[in-house]
Amino acid sequence: MPESRRHRNRQTPEQQSRSRRKHIIWLSLLVLVVYASALGGDFVWSDREDLLQGEYRITSLADLGLALSTSDEAYRLRDSGVTGDSSVGSWQPLTIISNSLSWALWRDCAFCFHLENILLHALVVIGLYALGRHLLSRRRHGNRVAAWAAAVYAVHPATVPSVAWIGGRNYLLAALFSIWSLVIFTRLQATTKSHQGHVNRWLGILALGTLAAMLADGMAYMLPLVALLVAAYESGERGRTALKGISPVRLRALILVLAVLVLLLIYRSLVLGGLGLGENHPSISVFKNIGTALRHFWGLVELAALPSEPIISDAWRITLRWGAGEVAALLGLLLVVAATLVGLRFRHPAAFGTAWFLLWLLPGVGIFPGEHYHNSQAVYLALWGLVFALVFALFRLWRPVGRQLMPGSEAVVFVPLILVLGVITGFSNARWWSHTGLFESEIASDPHYIEGRVELAKLALERQQPAAALNHMLAAIEASNDTQYAGYWPASQGYRLLGRAQWELELYEDAKGSFYAALEATPGDARSLHWLGLAQLSTQDFGAAESSFRQALDARPAFADAEADLGVALAAQDRFSEAHPLLAQAMQRGLGNPRRYKALARTMIDAGDYEGAAQQLSLSLALREEPTERARLAWVSWKLGRGEQARGHLDMALQSEEQTSEYVEWVRVQLQQTP
Repeated sequence: MPESRRHRNRQTPEQQSRSRRKHIIWLSLLVLVVYASALGGDFVWSDREDLLQGEYRITSLADLGLALSTSDEAYRLRDSGVTGDSSVGSWQPLTIISNSLSWALWRDCAFCFHLENILLHALVVIGLYALGRHLLSRRRHGNRVAAWAAAVYAVHPATVPSVAWIGGRNYLLAALFSIWSLVIFTRLQATTKSHQGHVNRWLGILALGTLAAMLADGMAYMLPLVALLVAAYESGERGRTALKGISPVRLRALILVLAVLVLLLIYRSLVLGGLGLGENHPSISVFKNIGTALRHFWGLVELAALPSEPIISDAWRITLRWGAGEVAALLGLLLVVAATLVGLRFRHPAAFGTAWFLLWLLPGVGIFPGEHYHNSQAVYLALWGLVFALVFALFRLWRPVGRQLMPGSEAVVFVPLILVLGVITGFSNARWWSHTGLFESEIASDPHYIEGRVELAKLALERQQPAAALNHMLAAIEASNDTQYAGYWPASQGYRLLGRAQWELELYEDAKGSFYAALEATPGDARSLHWLGLAQLSTQDFGAAESSFRQALDARPAFADAEADLGVALAAQDRFSEAHPLLAQAMQRGLGNPRRYKALARTMIDAGDYEGAAQQLSLSLALREEPTERARLAWVSWKLGRGEQARGHLDMALQSEEQTSEYVEWVRVQLQQTP
């Protein structure tokens, strides 16, 4: 007779309750201790745009409707003037709402966001412990196996990108609601003879949990299959046929979970216009994409089975032609699937764990195309399956043959393992403290990592290091041209960053070419049009600059910077009456910079407001010294009757110019005429 039938849990209900509380407390403390090092992290990677700049949170009432009716990629473009394809990309409205609520509570408190992620991870771990206890409830020592499996999972380094990075919240939320939906599913009566209590209540909560999981991340679309796996395994544990032995109540629950998925897919099809798969195959055919996905699968298995500091680079060598590697990957997968099916037939927990891993990993191996082909976060929830199988196997090996296992003696095996994993995870969290450190380390390990180059270029521009930004972007463009690798390449943003670096280095013609390339990738993008206008201003092509700024405002009417620089372009064409209100409004908004101060000063000079013009020129010169503008301030001071100040400003202009310009010479002549 199987072990599950020979032995029953001999603990009293009070003992079971104390055991559960003790395990939950220890698991919670373990998560907090190991992930405490993540609390020092800042907003890194896309957190800076998504949260600090508001691209991926709700900033107005209209944004709520957009979050429910557009894909994430289209939602992020809502202020760019570009209408994104709402059918392409992921759709995570619950994650957007979560970001918005957290921002309303904490604002830019990175510590608070990290603490929330750690607490979400702790709830996922506790949920997996509860699920594991139930699945092994008919097996001896099942409670302890479930606790050790949850503990190993809690500190596994593969969980780091989802927990230590604020932007990993979509995986945490999807995992949280998925796991607790499965826990609720297991509370439904497993047999027709069970007490039929509160069925409708549990079914209602199950439906809401399933919907929440699917609205957090598309990975939860696998929930119906996973629920079927849980039901079939538990049916086999009770000695019945795996599928035919599922109780009617659980069949109703499975139909309900499937119905939620079907309704959600119908909603996406009708409202968003599609299922978000797109056509972004990294290979030239579906068959070759499957080859890439197979090798990617084994890469993720390696990440889960051989714990090390996780790599976030999404660069991945793609299959251009099927070879020995693809064939070996396929044969290996078939062998794993066959062994899993045989194990499930014999109701082995390790087989359940492997099946769990395969199902949750399926959406993340790249067989379904997307912008990010390789994503190590796909392992987050799937990982528990392999851990569950490993812990069960180690537990059985530790037990002396034919002898009673001393309760707690298995700690000799699991405590060292948890300590090693915990140390790796604790140090890995530190990589997420710094935006620069994160991507520099990634690029050092993977030079094909395009997005890392893009992020470092952004940071270099913020630090006024255009030469470094230029080098990063040229390397990113070179990597994007390597057809042997798949990687996220935001072409419009990339060329815009390249153009900004060239503009800062006064390579204005090159900058215009880069901005045109950015507009070719994303036509009508207001940000690229604005920067093109600035490059045209710098080459004194004022009519073209005016046209670019007006196009930017057509695409994005509330574009304050484009309005201000349109005023600069108009002032440069001596259309002062049109320019003045635009520039004055920019100053009221605190958008002053040297070129805008200078342009506003010219409109004031035209209107005879010399006092106001002097003030604007002083503000401009305080930020950037220019001989021409210093001479203009000298002339304005002369007009105001401040002869000594005027001569002082003129002397500064003459000293700072190697060769006197025509305008400075004109001002010198004017001042000489002063008695």
